[in-house]
Amino acid sequence: MQVLEIFDQKEFDSFLVSQNASVLQSWAWGEFQKKLGRKVWRLIVSSDLGKTRAAATLVKMSLPRGKSFLYCPRGPVVMQKTDLEKVWQLFLDKLSDINVLEKPLFLRVDPLVSEYDQNFNLSDLGFQKINWEVQPKDTTLLNLQKTEAELLHEMKLKTRYNIRLAQKKGVEVKSTVETVDLKYFWLLMQETVKRDRFKAHQYNYYLNLVKSLGRSGSVELLVAYYNSRPLAAAIVSYFANTATYLHGASTDRFRSVMAPHLIQWTVILNAKKRGMKFYDFGGVAPTGAHKNHAWSGITRFKKGFGGQEVSYMGAYDLPYNKLWYKVYKAVRKVNRVF
Repeated sequence: MQVLEIFDQKEFDSFLVSQNASVLQSWAWGEFQKKLGRKVWRLIVSSDLGKTRAAATLVKMSLPRGKSFLYCPRGPVVMQKTDLEKVWQLFLDKLSDINVLEKPLFLRVDPLVSEYDQNFNLSDLGFQKINWEVQPKDTTLLNLQKTEAELLHEMKLKTRYNIRLAQKKGVEVKSTVETVDLKYFWLLMQETVKRDRFKAHQYNYYLNLVKSLGRSGSVELLVAYYNSRPLAAAIVSYFANTATYLHGASTDRFRSVMAPHLIQWTVILNAKKRGMKFYDFGGVAPTGAHKNHAWSGITRFKKGFGGQEVSYMGAYDLPYNKLWYKVYKAVRKVNRVF
């Protein structure tokens, strides 16, 4: 087997789709990262017979003082019945060439692998488990291979009631890829950030996201209106067999009309029409989390729609410069970024 840099979008995405990979590994996501000014590499592991056995999208992420790290979001993606340790070692050997030029402090990975399905220990390769989330470690997956009636029946009674209430009140949801509608999402996001006290991306991040992935049909913006007023919005991705809730925002005004509930139901229906098999609600609080967990409210909301809880293995770092990596972790403990 050998590792190659690939420049063929069709071949790259075809393999990822066959492995039900995350949209964060897709070709379009890499193009989106380039729009943000980041360097991107796409690598595959090819067998002696020329068959792709693994793939990875790598992004160079900036740090203060001119430093950087390499990030493989929800990857690498490795085909089943492949020698995992050999594939990972091949990737790491290939990255040594990139490291000579880019000089990253570390490599970060967070594979889309269940925490109960790890076939080897990344620490054997020098990786360190980090104790914070990059992508959500815990989420809820809704099986869309059911009828609408079955999906409604399996929801909590209050969730089902709120969906019908929103419809009765005349809430309307518009699905679009037009960036002109992003202004409503952004206004709602400002209110959500202030209310829930978290740090959002800059406007250009969402703009480039919708522009880059909207063209390929991989992303959709949904806005819920009540009497022509935007009350809630969401950005959802569609890739391989899964729709994923990426970003959401809402206002406290007219909360009684339950606009966020109708947005989620619309996403579910849209995903079914696209042939998606699962809907990933984009992160929940872990099972057994304290009632004051930062995500407790949104977790109750999401779990009202049903689905199965899934826990992934989380993120791991492979330090290249151990001294600077210690400095990075010390700074992050104070600033809570990166």
